[in-house]
Amino acid sequence: MTIADEVDTLLQQAHGRGDQDIFFQGIAQGWLVFGRRGQERHFMTQLDLSPGRAILNYFKYQAQMDLSEQRRPQIGAWHYRTEQLELDLRLASVGDFRHQETLVIRLLAQIPTKYQFINSQRFTTLTHLLDQRGLILFSGPTGSGKTTLMYYLAQKLAVEQTILTIEDPPEMVAPDFIQLQVNSQALMSYQSLLQISLRLRPDVLIIGEIRDELSAQMAAQAALSGHLVLATVHARTSGGVIQRLHELQLSQATLRTCLTACCYQRLLPLTSQQQSADKQSPIKLAVHLDLLFGATLATTIAQPAQSLQNWRADLQTAQQDGLISSETFQKFQYG
Repeated sequence: MTIADEVDTLLQQAHGRGDQDIFFQGIAQGWLVFGRRGQERHFMTQLDLSPGRAILNYFKYQAQMDLSEQRRPQIGAWHYRTEQLELDLRLASVGDFRHQETLVIRLLAQIPTKYQFINSQRFTTLTHLLDQRGLILFSGPTGSGKTTLMYYLAQKLAVEQTILTIEDPPEMVAPDFIQLQVNSQALMSYQSLLQISLRLRPDVLIIGEIRDELSAQMAAQAALSGHLVLATVHARTSGGVIQRLHELQLSQATLRTCLTACCYQRLLPLTSQQQSADKQSPIKLAVHLDLLFGATLATTIAQPAQSLQNWRADLQTAQQDGLISSETFQKFQYG
């Protein structure tokens, strides 16, 4: 088996399981290879030093990364294509204190054609909130599907509206969108891209992450000027989004006028019975969505609190209906 064949096998396996990432974790004898989907990590294989180095170098070469550099951080991209499979990959590598290189490969997802929610009514409410425009924020851990959900929502609007995204780097490929990538070396920061994006007059603006005071102010400005702005922000609950925005110096007055909704989400594994009920569906995870809007949002803006609205009640209903297991309920009941 050639190196190309081994790489193809790894990618086929990861794609077939719905993995979001492949991790090459350096150890003294070579590399441990893991796949990750959501918060779950599973072992794929172990590579000895020589064959492992050949596979890492193959990935790095295809992604136009420096093969001789095994310590400093590097990033790259590869559009992988065979007769059976086509993937967009984002790669990142760095060496540890022993100069053993770690490589992480992100498999960029396609916008899904089918989605499942723990409580579909939350999603229905969210889609109706899009008509109000303004700023809608999504929070949740890495791998919880925030970007995928934003793209899924925006795709529904792309037939009649202009969608523009700003990310570092883009996590999904959407030919119908204008996708801008942050590039500090080319002086294309989040702030500069946000500034030019408003001149391009998109109907919907997707911001990969609100990460500082300036990007928070500009996202609020875009929402106040009539755009629908979808963005992610780091917070542990839907109510915690408000606290984070206050930390980023957005006033209560600004939030009352620009903020439409706050979401917190996780990807939850379905029960085996639920998965086998629809054998034609590839879905094995469902989005659990907590939504803060309307009068409750106004109250939380005035008195910020780390709160979840219907999270536990929706989980209990899902467990009673056989959608999730009792173990899943126990694991995710606090967010």
